[in-house]
Amino acid sequence: MVIGYLWIGFLVTVFLVMALSENGIILVDRSAAAATGPLLQEGQRMPMHMSTTLGNKQLTPNVVYYSDIDDNINGNPVIDSLANVSAALKASPDFVLYNKAKDAKNDNLYQESGSMEGDSYLPGGWRLDKYKFLPMFQHAAIHHPGKKWYVYMEDDNYFFWETLYAWLATLDASAPVFVGSPAFRMGEDFAHGGSGFAISGTALASSFGADPLLASKWESYAAEQCCGDQVLSHALREKGVERYKGLDGGGWAALQALPTWRLGFGDWNWCSPIMNIHKVHQADISKLFVFENEFMAKTEGKGRMRYKDIFEYFFSPQLVASRSEWDNYASSKSFSSSSDSYAPEYKEATAAQRAERPWASKEKCKQACVEWEQCLSWKYADDACSLAHTAAMGQRIDAGIRMESGWMVERIRKVLGGKECGALEF
Repeated sequence: MVIGYLWIGFLVTVFLVMALSENGIILVDRSAAAATGPLLQEGQRMPMHMSTTLGNKQLTPNVVYYSDIDDNINGNPVIDSLANVSAALKASPDFVLYNKAKDAKNDNLYQESGSMEGDSYLPGGWRLDKYKFLPMFQHAAIHHPGKKWYVYMEDDNYFFWETLYAWLATLDASAPVFVGSPAFRMGEDFAHGGSGFAISGTALASSFGADPLLASKWESYAAEQCCGDQVLSHALREKGVERYKGLDGGGWAALQALPTWRLGFGDWNWCSPIMNIHKVHQADISKLFVFENEFMAKTEGKGRMRYKDIFEYFFSPQLVASRSEWDNYASSKSFSSSSDSYAPEYKEATAAQRAERPWASKEKCKQACVEWEQCLSWKYADDACSLAHTAAMGQRIDAGIRMESGWMVERIRKVLGGKECGALEF
């Protein structure tokens, strides 16, 4: 099932998707468009998911949508996930958008930024986001109990379902398990919502299922926090459900928070499984769907997605020696004239010595990468040079910033392309 914000303007979608034999998983997917600016793009993601990632009824046979307003999208009923919060909370400044949105709907106004007649853009949806996590899982526990897993997904996330389900099947859903990418705030560890996370049925039953009023008890706490994923993790921890840390530092990111062009590929993650791609736009969903279908056809439906598969499809065809006005996010090692000015060994350097430093020119920066055997990419801007033991595609930047990015093409082909991957355990 998916719980979600789908009303264009401040979508927060949450899906409950039953899978793992198509009946054992509930997926919770949330989207908060108004927090990031114009909402038209975000509003288009959900319909795209409906026709692609959530369109295969064998993988996602039962989908339920929750939002902050009752609605219907493409024949799919949308439930107001905030309908049962307290009157005091609804009267708070954080709920101005929630209340105005209902008026806008009744007044034939649309929560879009498409420069069309009737547009009524209401900013501030991000203020509502943090309040949605607990009510959504409260509703899931009450109305959809007994599932093995409850998987959370935001609508700017793309999950590789077969890989995710196969991995979850190796975990013990009969235990109070809460798996997710680690994040930290106010000294607390919590599961990062953007990367997606999964709560076992046992964990949900022992928290929201055991206490039908659990969500309402944390309203005041949520009002003082910034992030709903942290609020959810905090509430679960108070019920004895801690984030599972067995995979932390294990050399691969099961659930990760980056788009394809920000992923850093290296020896450490080349053969590792990847469950999702984050920060996707509508066009990305379409591209990933085509890629995934080609991958599953090639592997006869038995393939498990790995980082190398993403690299070979999206990055390898565009891999070149260098690009101008481009940021490849190299950051493992950094050199600059300002940092040298504080380093005793370089403070009194001669002009000739400074001319040989990596920050002196893009040629010297590249040379530093060549000399560091682990270096796969480099980046130069003004008098700053950065090197990385990973290779990321990156993206074009404003022309006003003179930045050169480079990749050690032959080294990448040799180190990564020549690496043999053994069978996964799932």
